[in-house]
Amino acid sequence: MRYQPTAYNSQTFTPQPQPEKSRGLMEKMRKRGQVFPFSDANNSIATQALSGLSPSMLNQETIEDELFWTHHQMQPSTFVFWAQIYIFFSVMAKAVLYFIYPLLCALTLLMAFGDAGFYMAIQTVFSITLYVALPAGIIYSPVFFINRFDPDFDGNKMERLLTRKKYCLNRETGMVTLYGAGNRKIFTHPFIEFDCILASNPNHQGLLSYRLMLVHRYSNYKHGVNIGSLVGVNAPVAEYHRLWNMIQQYMDVSKPLPDIPMLEPFRHLDPTTAEYDQQTDRDPHYWRQMSDEAFEAQLTKIAKAQEQNNIPPTGPELDIFAKA
Repeated sequence: MRYQPTAYNSQTFTPQPQPEKSRGLMEKMRKRGQVFPFSDANNSIATQALSGLSPSMLNQETIEDELFWTHHQMQPSTFVFWAQIYIFFSVMAKAVLYFIYPLLCALTLLMAFGDAGFYMAIQTVFSITLYVALPAGIIYSPVFFINRFDPDFDGNKMERLLTRKKYCLNRETGMVTLYGAGNRKIFTHPFIEFDCILASNPNHQGLLSYRLMLVHRYSNYKHGVNIGSLVGVNAPVAEYHRLWNMIQQYMDVSKPLPDIPMLEPFRHLDPTTAEYDQQTDRDPHYWRQMSDEAFEAQLTKIAKAQEQNNIPPTGPELDIFAKA
């Protein structure tokens, strides 16, 4: 891996022009909220962003192909609007074809030995086939034929067909990309040109829900990059600061990758991180050698230590703007 000239480096960046004041109500609404400044990132981590990936999952053989966060880029995806519905119905259809339909047919044929007679039993089986098995077969047939004619077509490939990219934060190039329907690029800009804004809104219960967004400072796009989804909408405010700290450390090629489980398999592939780990003699399997129980206990320990020891959620603030 080679860092590109556009990669973000907190030690050698070009000072940014001062942004113009927001013009118009819609632009002010899109950019309202608390702006988190750029900082010289420290080692604070948002533990709520890590709880979904246990060591037992990380140790699976194919896990590196499934992770959306690597040494190259962070690129989460989401199911297209119809995909979840299709997946649900395809699973149900398979259950109908392989279990429910044969069972119903067997029970119905027993009618031939009762008062209903053989003709009624056959007629009932025909009705079950027409109104139950046939619709289920139509729904399940795409999956069936794909598996039959492409044995290497696994669940991960199916998932990629049914998902679209949400956004991409690329450490190697320093670029941030937002995607729309059909993986269409809405915009691509350097990381340093984005403001990180924490917006809050009361929900129907009167509690605050948060959104942590990357908003391009010099444009008036109606969309932003929702990085806050990594910790959810109801996390403590300090967790959003820590998440922003992690994102900055990840994009900053002058610093090693954040020491978090999903990036551990890739640390030796990132030049800055590999050098840092060699100097500090870091165990390359620190996270992956833990049991799931020990992993959860360690996350709890880190969260308590960061809170009780008043560890700053971010490092010292950086002034990224050119002097007037």
